[in-house]
Amino acid sequence: MGVEEDLQSILQMQVVPIKEGIDVQSDSQSQQFVPKTKVSMCYICGTVLFDEKGQVLLIQEAKKSCLGTWYLPAGRLEPGETIIEGAKREVREEAGLECDLTTLLCIEINSYKWMRFTFLGKITGGRLKTVDEKDNESLQAKFFSKEDLQQSQSSLRHNDILKLIELGRKYLEASSSPSLNMLPVIAPHKLLVHRVVIIDRSLASTQAIHLLARKGSDNHIPTALINHNKEASIAVSVYAILRDAFTANFSAVSVRMCGVLGIEHRGTGPDEDGICITSLVSLDLSNDLPPPATTSQKYLWCTVKHADLKERLEQATKGKIVPLL
Repeated sequence: MGVEEDLQSILQMQVVPIKEGIDVQSDSQSQQFVPKTKVSMCYICGTVLFDEKGQVLLIQEAKKSCLGTWYLPAGRLEPGETIIEGAKREVREEAGLECDLTTLLCIEINSYKWMRFTFLGKITGGRLKTVDEKDNESLQAKFFSKEDLQQSQSSLRHNDILKLIELGRKYLEASSSPSLNMLPVIAPHKLLVHRVVIIDRSLASTQAIHLLARKGSDNHIPTALINHNKEASIAVSVYAILRDAFTANFSAVSVRMCGVLGIEHRGTGPDEDGICITSLVSLDLSNDLPPPATTSQKYLWCTVKHADLKERLEQATKGKIVPLL
């Protein structure tokens, strides 16, 4: 299989193994860091759920630090859980409801030690937790209309959930149009890996799409370790690959982080708390020129030939993709 076939498999939520090791490992501390859930690594799972009236589910916090405030059902992943299992457990414990997850809405990365995964889901059963059923997880659960949210902003634990709720609403409104539905795939990883799909897109061209590949016995999508020391860890790993492949510097204007194409994680065994994030990066050029020449013999450009894959990538560059915040 080549890079195009690997990318199609990722978009179909299939496991694509890391081939021939991590390509860029510039930070020695990143190589030594082995993530352990709730020890050295904090994965947070949250879910946006709407009822048939379009009201969003919130829970009232029981923790002393934010007692009585309202928030999305969310919490830290437990050791031995997959990300999906953790998100569904938090809804069950904090709201009393069962749910299925439809898609990942976004990933937020504050540092290499903290990642939050927010899902959109559908309620499938259970009973809404009442004040009489309050416990250490939450005091109660309640559905909020748009008007309720506006009037209750001062009682929210944090206003950051408003953007997540809005992402959920926009997804539902656009569900009939092409989009990149995506859920995590169960696959073991020891380290924090960023697999970067880098495409060359001239702003003046709607014709060819070129995909950067790392040469090997089987050409593959380039990978880098998520940087151990930098808060902007995802961007750092992208530029590490670009520096490895090109002499020329690319400005922040020309390098556009489009979003997430795939997630691989298992977390159910020893040294399996790592993760592989596959993201899409577009090199937006101002002129209708061929892709910039690689200055390293380790890389080459491949032209995307499959029409359906080209369409998916076009849609992704226009915002129809899971955002990376």
